[in-house]
Amino acid sequence: MTVDLRGLRRSPLGGPLVTGSVQAVRLHELPWRTLIELRIATAPDGSGAQTGAVESALGLELPSAGLASSDGDRLAVWLGPGWWLLDEPESGAAAAGGMEAFEAPIVQLLRAAGGPTSAVDVSAGFAVLELAGPRAAAVLAHGCSIDLHPRVFGPVRAARTMVAKAQVVLAQTGGVVPTYRIWVRSSFARYLAEWLLDAMTEYR
Repeated sequence: MTVDLRGLRRSPLGGPLVTGSVQAVRLHELPWRTLIELRIATAPDGSGAQTGAVESALGLELPSAGLASSDGDRLAVWLGPGWWLLDEPESGAAAAGGMEAFEAPIVQLLRAAGGPTSAVDVSAGFAVLELAGPRAAAVLAHGCSIDLHPRVFGPVRAARTMVAKAQVVLAQTGGVVPTYRIWVRSSFARYLAEWLLDAMTEYR
């Protein structure tokens, strides 16, 4: 018998889902995302037979350094050489058939191509926040040292950085309104969400 335990889950933020909205910027949590850390043996320039095999299996481009790629509500973010974070809704393959359903096509192709790889489900270890609005970059700039000007950190740009002394993965996901997706460790999620909500009050 299969028991559905999803109703017992709690947000990584440790309480009610964070939501906040002011005139120029808004913050909310994207709960229950499926997050996979993918590592592939690649050449120094990021190329390799395994990369192409995984892209074919996912139907999603694996971006190069400093970038993210998307296919609707699915994202891939470059974390380092041969290292990516995959983010998709729970209603995707992983929700339908568990981690095996998500990972199996990749593993099968990589076995045929040869070379080491790993795909690890890290969903429970992170909270996913989204900050959007004309003043979103200004809010982040209060606690982030990288240059967030649109000419430098525009749509599809991504980085591992610090926001308010919390280590995060940050991606500008594009659109007419500047939108930033933030992946933060569960243990820092409540702190960072409260810090962002406080920083937003300046723009009421």
